Amino acid sequence: FPAILEGYTDASWISSVGDYKSTTGWIFTLAGGAISWKSKKQTCITLSTMESEFVALASAGQEAEWLKDLLLEVPLAKDNVSKVWIHCDSQATLARAFSEVYNGKSRHIGLRHPLVRKLIKDGIISLTYIQTSYNLADPFTKSLARDLVKTTSRGMGLKLLE
Repeated sequence: FPAILEGYTDASWISSVGDYKSTTGWIFTLAGGAISWKSKKQTCITLSTMESEFVALASAGQEAEWLKDLLLEVPLAKDNVSKVWIHCDSQATLARAFSEVYNGKSRHIGLRHPLVRKLIKDGIISLTYIQTSYNLADPFTKSLARDLVKTTSRGMGLKLLE
């Protein structure tokens, strides 16, 4: 596997009916193996799937910046560090991230939009769309069928026990 740092981000909107909070999930792989991951209930209540996905994207963006800085400190890796590719399965979230205009309609996005825009502008992250069935962050936000668990596990570099 090439020594490329890649991230996958996902969110499940209102996964907890009792408090109406969504779940953030992301994972970063390096050379085909998982090196960092997170699954956490969001601290804010979002009004749409796009908002919850954007909150997850901003969290993953912060981790990508930290991981890139860490790799720059490793003598053998610092020559190979480039943009961190973050894959997201929400086209609406990606459209909002690439938009330079913030319309002020959501307070949660208003706090995170400048952060994501700065990470993109500074060349720290690059965002791409990925189909949900290939998103390695899916197991961190929802339960999956057996086949998807096997697929995402292999993508994380995990060996399946028979």
